Amino acid sequence: MSEMEEEARQNAPHDGAIHKDVVYKSTLLHTLTLDIYEPLERKSDKAPIYFYIHGGSWLHGDKELVNVYQKTVHTLREQGIAVVSIDYRYVSQSGIDAMISDCKDALIYVQNHAKEYGLDEHFIGLHGHSAGANLALVTGLTLSKQNSDIHFIVDEYGPTDVVKLLKNNNNSPWWTFAIPDAAMKDLSPIDMLHSSLPPIYIVHGDADKKVPIDQSLAFYKRLKDQDSEVTLTVIPGADHSYRGASSEQVDKIRSDVLAYMLAAYAGE
Repeated sequence: MSEMEEEARQNAPHDGAIHKDVVYKSTLLHTLTLDIYEPLERKSDKAPIYFYIHGGSWLHGDKELVNVYQKTVHTLREQGIAVVSIDYRYVSQSGIDAMISDCKDALIYVQNHAKEYGLDEHFIGLHGHSAGANLALVTGLTLSKQNSDIHFIVDEYGPTDVVKLLKNNNNSPWWTFAIPDAAMKDLSPIDMLHSSLPPIYIVHGDADKKVPIDQSLAFYKRLKDQDSEVTLTVIPGADHSYRGASSEQVDKIRSDVLAYMLAAYAGE
């Protein structure tokens, strides 16, 4: 168990209605589940949805990682927002297409069953870190072509040009050698832009060695060039997962991200 996974388990909330291990999809080899944390205080009959996709290099991690961000989860629930965190098949288990379809199917399941949990299926914000941010972008950019249910996406240091990041360098992960560039493009948000995108908030450290900040800078430029609503915050001196940043910097990042999401849920 990683240090972050242990922190997540220690921070797991025990109050409010929590629905653990809800099955959203079954395959021949896998039963895929998600967790739904209902609001601690309801502000309306139908609670907006915060949909979290965990990171882990597309190879590890699980839905409990949302509890690393305990203050964010607790505050959102206090403000009448439901929190959903999902598991999905890793790329090493079933490939890129299955991983992407799991994330989309999980969100569609929540929308289809929103009435059971008092959720607003038409007001969804997506959030992820690293590989989870990548999948949040892929999911949100894909589904926002069909409707306006995705109100924002928060991308914290997520890869946006996966072909460039993983295929065109000398340190490619082992699993990339069996996957063609065309499949990698399905995991590259920079190649998925369209005219009806939701607002996107990007945060990235300028000393990130795992996912270089060039990934976010190029993505930001492409979004600005097509007049999409996008915000970019650069964290000076921060490596991946904000390693090297001060505790004050990390606290401010989390506070700013939370403020952005609360404003979006409030329609500001």
